[in-house]
Amino acid sequence: MINDKKMFWISSYPKSGNTWLRLILCGLFFTEDGNLNNFNLLNKITGFDNLKNFRFVKKKSLDDYNIIFNGREYNEESVLAYSKYWIEAQKKINIEKGKFGLFKTHNARLKINNNFYTDSSTTLGFIYLSRDPRDIAISYSKHINKDIDETISFLLDGQIMKKEKIDNKMPEIILNWRDHYLSWKKFSEVPSLFLKYEDMLNNIELEIQKITKFFYKNYNMKITNESNKIKNIIESTKFDNLKKKELQYGFSEHLHSNFFRVGQQKQWEKILNQKQIEAIEKKFKNQLTELNYI
Repeated sequence: MINDKKMFWISSYPKSGNTWLRLILCGLFFTEDGNLNNFNLLNKITGFDNLKNFRFVKKKSLDDYNIIFNGREYNEESVLAYSKYWIEAQKKINIEKGKFGLFKTHNARLKINNNFYTDSSTTLGFIYLSRDPRDIAISYSKHINKDIDETISFLLDGQIMKKEKIDNKMPEIILNWRDHYLSWKKFSEVPSLFLKYEDMLNNIELEIQKITKFFYKNYNMKITNESNKIKNIIESTKFDNLKKKELQYGFSEHLHSNFFRVGQQKQWEKILNQKQIEAIEKKFKNQLTELNYI
């Protein structure tokens, strides 16, 4: 019974395979046979950070509304203002009774002035996808067009991901790679499934089966035509096929380079220098060990 809870989160640090995972979920839930001909189905898994979800604030506090909506950049004041309304905004999202929505996020599940980003009153569950931060550094540097040292500083320290008020989006508060992972790991009040990007690369069929078992166990959701769907999803989401689709149809989430770039693991062994590797491994030693990255 889903009752009044509406949100199911697809959470990850940036450039950890969130889009790949969402495509897999689209194939499972929004196709008859698992074939994904283009990226349009990704619109079925929306972001929570759209400004339209916070327009109700105008009736609650004109001061907070002006802080959130006025100005060209987000700052600490605007983040403090809009964090007050995270949970209320989630409760107001219009989802058909008895169903729930899939929502993408890169936001940490952090707490600001006793306001959690989300909680068990609105959240039905989540999937968290992790990736080796040494590889994230390389992929993310290409994505945001920054050098690797600057990108590693972001991974180590964390900050607001989007500062300029563009695309009608609220800021995403990322934190560093370790604290982002821990913020979701500590959210134990709802069912959760933790996956690794590297495991998906090594045995995608097994990881998709973990997903289908998770939804059946926790929500009694059985995937119709499962074996054939999984077969077609695997073919549709092969990296070479995704790159071809991006060239043919374009992809709205790319910034400064093609979004589907390499999609490999352990690139860091060839690209990062020793100082860069040591900085990441020293900062995140416990979590890297926990996740079998070192």
